[in-house]
Amino acid sequence: MTEPPRLELYLRSLAPATGRDQQDRVVRRLHDLDGDGRIKGFDVRLCGDCVCPRAETARTDPGRRLLGRYERFAEWAEEAGYDLTGFERREVDSVLTGTTVTGIAFPRIVLAEYRGGSLTFVAPAADGSETVTVQDRLDSL
Repeated sequence: MTEPPRLELYLRSLAPATGRDQQDRVVRRLHDLDGDGRIKGFDVRLCGDCVCPRAETARTDPGRRLLGRYERFAEWAEEAGYDLTGFERREVDSVLTGTTVTGIAFPRIVLAEYRGGSLTFVAPAADGSETVTVQDRLDSL
């Protein structure tokens, strides 16, 4: 039998007005899957509105972690023949510096699946014919 995966759930915020119910359902589902032994635990990580690779905040531990995860997700997608969906590059105007920087926005909810320490799936993702949502991936577990 295959080892159950360990999951990371990325949320843009813990309580957005339009997505709170969906986030709550996903977290409840993760608790249920963990309790049933279908997964080897999970972590919830906040990713904010976007992370700007050239901003000073990208040098912080959370900034480096998010950029590293995004880069690894992109590598996985290329290797596995998927396109990451919902990730966006955004132009962000800095009120403090008066400059515009490019940031990477994560989707509202992202699920990363690890087996044996290796990244094995990221949702949402598309393979050209099908889009796999976070809910689809949880259903498969």
